[in-house]
Amino acid sequence: MKRLVGWQNIDPTLANFTLIDRWVTEIMALGYNDFNVEAAAKDIFELQQPMMGLLIHEKFLEDYRASVFLCSNRFCEEISAFKKYVELRDKESEKIIIYAVKQELEYIETGSFMLS
Repeated sequence: MKRLVGWQNIDPTLANFTLIDRWVTEIMALGYNDFNVEAAAKDIFELQQPMMGLLIHEKFLEDYRASVFLCSNRFCEEISAFKKYVELRDKESEKIIIYAVKQELEYIETGSFMLS
């Protein structure tokens, strides 16, 4: 949300909070899969496909790949922060995890969203 400060609606058909929900899912998938776009897209697709009642179809998977790829370029710090969380969650205390995640997010600038 910090990146979107000062931005109006990014998409004419979706509210920014809906986009943020999508991006958080993609950030988590990319962090969990160590920035692997293909693995992240497949994870999201396989989780959401049954909820949407779609048959597995390459066209739809390609849509996920494109969206995840764009997310990987826009939100590197956020992905690194979630990756750090995944690495530390079973090894360190909550205090150490929060500190490490905040360190990853430290250089994000307000309003720094990149549309392209």
